[in-house]
Amino acid sequence: MTHGGFLVNPLLTQWCDAQATGSSSRGRLSRENWCSPLSWPFLFVFLLSFLSLNTGCSSVQSSVEAIVTGETPPEATYAGRQHFPVTPREAVEYLVDIAPHEGWKVVSTGAEYSTHGAEGAFFRLEPLQPSSDKKILSGIFYAEPSGSYVRVSEQQGLPESLVKPLIAAIKKKMHD
Repeated sequence: MTHGGFLVNPLLTQWCDAQATGSSSRGRLSRENWCSPLSWPFLFVFLLSFLSLNTGCSSVQSSVEAIVTGETPPEATYAGRQHFPVTPREAVEYLVDIAPHEGWKVVSTGAEYSTHGAEGAFFRLEPLQPSSDKKILSGIFYAEPSGSYVRVSEQQGLPESLVKPLIAAIKKKMHD
């Protein structure tokens, strides 16, 4: 059975008809609101959106957990990005300091520009031992309101092995 082009449950239709034949205005409003062809698609889209946001977005989930527990989430990598509480230029300076201790050297750095102006700072890393299994990498620390972020990747970005030492160096400098 269809109603206005939509498939309708026969029991729901009977209920709506029974409500509409009643003498109260509440019954008529119920039929107009719940049995209209636009209410079911709206309800479906709302529920689908709620479920996708609730289950599909780990950052939303961690934000909700942080609000409930009152604790801030740890320095996690969200969607392959690592966030830092320093500017892109400062992040590159910390990277230059810690890279040699982790088997890397920063061979070039500079400002990254877009059509909107300076957007961040780029870096290029090479392994200290050319015969190692590490390869040359490039990445960009992008500016954001809370500081900067970088893509964490073993192909193009900051290698995973440098994330924890970089976080430790930034924390140490901030507490000094």
